Amino acid sequence: MFRLTALSLLLVALVSQAAKPKGQAGGSKACSHTGFYSKKVVPLCEKHFPDEASKNAWVVQFYHPYVKKNVDIKAAYEALAALADDPDKMGGAKIGAVDCQQNGEFCAKHGIAEAPTTRVFRHGSSKDFSGEHSLEALQKFVKDAAERFQAMEDGLNCQFKGVFKDPKKDIATPLCINSFPPPTTKLPWLISFYESGDKNKDKTMRTTMNKLGEKYGNSPPKKAAVSKKTLRLRVGAVESSDQGGCDKLGISKLPAVRFYREGAEPQDFDSFFDREEVQTWADARLKEIPKPEKIEVLKADMPVPEGSASTEPQEEL
Repeated sequence: MFRLTALSLLLVALVSQAAKPKGQAGGSKACSHTGFYSKKVVPLCEKHFPDEASKNAWVVQFYHPYVKKNVDIKAAYEALAALADDPDKMGGAKIGAVDCQQNGEFCAKHGIAEAPTTRVFRHGSSKDFSGEHSLEALQKFVKDAAERFQAMEDGLNCQFKGVFKDPKKDIATPLCINSFPPPTTKLPWLISFYESGDKNKDKTMRTTMNKLGEKYGNSPPKKAAVSKKTLRLRVGAVESSDQGGCDKLGISKLPAVRFYREGAEPQDFDSFFDREEVQTWADARLKEIPKPEKIEVLKADMPVPEGSASTEPQEEL
């Protein structure tokens, strides 16, 4: 009789594991659709959710299985998920959903005030869908969002690096005047404007802005999402000697520091360029931002029958 040795058993196990289809190799089973969506729509929740380091763009619907509007648009979202494997139609975007009946606090944390709310995520940025949830409208939304995110990334890929040339160490993002202000996320920006050339001033600028970037949760571009701190604002720098244009922004004296946030005029730091003073000033500007309204956990508007939860394997984010 043929007897399997321990080494043979190990080899069999490894071959069996390698033969599993991609996307079916286990993963977290913490999220489920409890029978609402099919496996084509990846179940997501707090334990399995796309973040800044995710490889793909993700279209995520925050839904409630017993809200009538969600039931009405279910087929369109399933049809969108069926196109996820076609790069010509979806550009590599993945399709997922969060059950806000099971994950009410998580949905509230994301500011979900109504169901369905459909949002696309890419590298920490997001954009919300508005309109009727038809397949055609959803496809157009994904395409438009992809173009917007690409424009954001192009705007952040400034050729005028100044003193921030090391993508493995420099945390402050070099920015270009012609793509200003930087159209990334709803997070505010703290931006310095400077001229390089003086060795001592350049060193001070680089050290100060990088430390501020670290303080507020930023990471070097080649080490995305390595910071353990919450990203509170983005830190950038504009080197003006090669590109000029600061006068168009009303900046006549360098170095200068500005605070930008959505829905408000930019504010200028009016003091000596010192890290602690800039940080104190930036903290005060952050406190001025109105706090978002408290979001209530979504509730059903249809009868909720008794049922059991199910679990499904997860796709790689």
